Order: sequence, then structure tokens, then C-alpha cells
Amino acid sequence: MAQWISIEEAAAKYGFETEYIWVLIEIREITVDYQRADIDIIDDESIQDFINRNKKGITLMYIEKLERYCMDKSQVCSIYASLLGKQDKEITMYKGAKFLYDALQGKWLKQCDRVRHLEKELALEQTTCRTCWLKRLCMIIRK
Repeated sequence: MAQWISIEEAAAKYGFETEYIWVLIEIREITVDYQRADIDIIDDESIQDFINRNKKGITLMYIEKLERYCMDKSQVCSIYASLLGKQDKEITMYKGAKFLYDALQGKWLKQCDRVRHLEKELALEQTTCRTCWLKRLCMIIRK
């Protein structure tokens, strides 16, 4: 029957860092039980088996597992770097789109001002002010 202990207890009992135990779990050198929601527990016998297997020195199988683990982590890092690069490109694209939007909005606001000015001028043209020499003063007052 397996005796289950927490990762922190195993680290204290065998003098390992908790991060090292997590590496051993990831390369499947020791058995872990994820059934409990509050705490991850590991099989004490699997840790003892690992220690006994490597008492005389590190085995070739252990080195191969570590190499595979490092290559997998390197591949994950490459994928993350690629995703970050794509995010940077997307952010740059959105910044460019925002710049264009702001420029168009500025032009649109200028055009609206021109239209308002023309509407006022047209309104003055349709009244008796069109022949008045104070037309410019009236335009300024109506603004």
C-alpha cells in the first residue's frame, strides 16, 4: 500500500527543493496524486525507488528524461516567444489603425466645421444681408 505525503513533507524528509520534486514529477520519476483539490500528494515509495536507482550515480535513462524535459521546455519557450512576437505585431497594427482613425476623425471634424460655416453663409445669402457690407460681422456674431 502506497504511503502518500505532501510535496513539502517530501522535500523536508529527503532534503530536496520543492522545485526539484516538481521536475521529478514532470519527468515521471515519482508518482503524484492530483485527486485532492487542496494539496498535491506524492507516493513516498516512488521517491525512495528514485533515490535507490540513483544511489550509485545518475542513470542514462534519467539523463535522457532530463534532456527530453529540457527540449520540451525549450519548445514551449519558443512557442511563447512566437506568440509574443505575434502580439507585438498585432499591437503595432492596432496603433497604426488608431493613428489613421484619429487622422480621419480630425479631417471629419474640419469638414463639419466647413459645412456649418457654409450653412450660415447660405442662410445669410437667402436674407437681405447678402447685399449688406456688414455681412462679415454678422457671420462672426452668428457663430
